[in-house]
Amino acid sequence: MPIDLTLHTEAVKIKREELIPALIGAGVCLFFSRTNLLSLFFLMPLGFLAFRYGHRVAWSAVSLVIAGNMLLALGTALTRGSAAAGLFWSVVYFAAMSSVFAWATAPPPGFPLKVCATMRLIIGSSVASLLLLVMFFRTMASPNFLEHIGAATAAIASRQEAAGADVVQSALLSEVTPEATLNFIRSTVLRGGALLSSVVLFFLCRQIGLILARITARNKPLGVSSLEVNSLALFRAHPMLIWVLSGSLLLVVLTSMANIEPLEILLWNILILCGIMYLAQGIGILQYFLARPTMTPFMKLFFCISFCVLLLSPGINVVLFGGVVLLGIAENWVPFRAPKPNGPPSTPEAGDSGN
Repeated sequence: MPIDLTLHTEAVKIKREELIPALIGAGVCLFFSRTNLLSLFFLMPLGFLAFRYGHRVAWSAVSLVIAGNMLLALGTALTRGSAAAGLFWSVVYFAAMSSVFAWATAPPPGFPLKVCATMRLIIGSSVASLLLLVMFFRTMASPNFLEHIGAATAAIASRQEAAGADVVQSALLSEVTPEATLNFIRSTVLRGGALLSSVVLFFLCRQIGLILARITARNKPLGVSSLEVNSLALFRAHPMLIWVLSGSLLLVVLTSMANIEPLEILLWNILILCGIMYLAQGIGILQYFLARPTMTPFMKLFFCISFCVLLLSPGINVVLFGGVVLLGIAENWVPFRAPKPNGPPSTPEAGDSGN
């Protein structure tokens, strides 16, 4: 019986076309991870591959990234004699972060957890925050960590003195000890700092990857659906979340007064998580209005530039974030966006939003 090689040749061609961007993306990802300036964006190439080519290329790149990082770690251990425990946790952290981010941006088909793209990003960020906590406590346990903090605080104090700090600033800086700084960092990281850092990391890498995918795709279709791309504009938090936010805020105050630290830490993270979800809903409202046909390209560009300028302005960005969170909370009572065609609006009076 003759063998038809047409389909086999086509399959090999498709795999080869997928392998080239996966190899390039994995190489860029490894390069970013070992560059101080770009290390925060080491997940961005995976986001680009997910949006530009789809889940197959993204997960191929994840496999190549994990394998390449393991080889680099092994080479470092053989040439520099680094500690095996530190290299092991570095490999685990890199592999876990890459896999979680790939699931958040391009989950494999048939994955049992069916949630929208925005919720996947929030869930993935929550998992990543646990990894950050593990790495932070391992770093904090290092005997030289306190010395590094002491050197950093001393450098800041000397810089302020050279800049002509007043008497009050000099007195405050003299009271800052390495132990107090370490306790402040520990308290901040445990009470939502790790969660916020993970959300910012995942969101920036996702959005930059999406922008690059749109630029390179031009008139070609992206590797994901329009629902994935416009997930923020469609995202609606569950109406009952407002009660979780209110209850956690009240309990944070009570547990802080009663000095129950473990419960207070848990409630702080729940409070921050609720704030993140309402921040996503507020940004989704802004995107929804920017996507309306009545908005001209000039107005869209003006609002986007203004938002970025305010976002990078110290002090003003805090007010901006607070206003966006309040906008997301207000949608519980004011339907800013049109309700779903086949579902109820996202208001407590109307019931579940379906997300």
